[in-house]
Amino acid sequence: MAFDQRELRAFLAVVDRGSLGRAAEAAFMTQPALSRLIGEMERRFGQPLFDRHSKGMAPTAAGETLISHARLLLFEMEQATAALDALRGLGRARLRVGAVAAVARPMLPGIVAALLDMAPGLHIDLLDAPEDRLVQALAGREIDVVIAPELAPHPDIWPMAELAYTDTYTVFAAAGHPLAEAKDVPLSAALEQRWTMPEIGSTPRMLFHRLVTAQGEALPDVAVETASIGTMLATVAASSLLGWLPMPLLHAEMERGAIKPIRVKALEIERRFYVYTRRRGSVVPAARRLFELLPLAQGAATGGATPLARSGATG
Repeated sequence: MAFDQRELRAFLAVVDRGSLGRAAEAAFMTQPALSRLIGEMERRFGQPLFDRHSKGMAPTAAGETLISHARLLLFEMEQATAALDALRGLGRARLRVGAVAAVARPMLPGIVAALLDMAPGLHIDLLDAPEDRLVQALAGREIDVVIAPELAPHPDIWPMAELAYTDTYTVFAAAGHPLAEAKDVPLSAALEQRWTMPEIGSTPRMLFHRLVTAQGEALPDVAVETASIGTMLATVAASSLLGWLPMPLLHAEMERGAIKPIRVKALEIERRFYVYTRRRGSVVPAARRLFELLPLAQGAATGGATPLARSGATG
């Protein structure tokens, strides 16, 4: 059965917005035209794709089955168009990259600049987010590539290469904090302090909880929760709270003398990083250029068919 982009966009607009009115606005169609288009698709399939109710529309079992295929088909159509346009010199290629902050901030800016020098017509979308959000975005086709620490196994995502890059999660405090001059701080002493941490449920917070409870210790008092790394750094620098972030994110505040790392061995965790793509669908041409610029581990392949060995998620 043949599909066109207009049908796929219309179908997904209704799925994502839950009503004909909102979907019609998103699809730049009138509501009657959108209704006719969905009705025609249902007649061709011989079964309803949506249940209609007073508050809107919800996918039927047939509609749910179609959703993932519709997203894949639309994505591949758009990528094919972009690739053909690039060959014609139209410069409409777009690359969407997601990365954790410890990569997005110290590493990616220089690589993005080099990539734009190689392909001046390229447009790049960058998503700086925790691991859980990146997985959601990659699986949902919001982005094309993810650079992150080792992720938990996922049916739609695989690690195609490892980076020659590591970092270490480190406890830190304001430069004038009583623990700032200590050579080594016992875990129990650090946990007696008050902390600022990412939100509960975030990957770093879950990792921190696992590390602490694995040592048989009680979790500390978290006085400030924030999803903002900048806010976390500023809060620690201006208070007696402790924080816990990857070392690359501390350098700027360390250089200006606002914070200092504190050595708590039980909370020093080295992370390795991987390049992730989706298991199904093609890799956009601009992503292959990106792979050429990334510092890949020696012997890491960027186009192989076998995922890298994995020992389990570290967060």
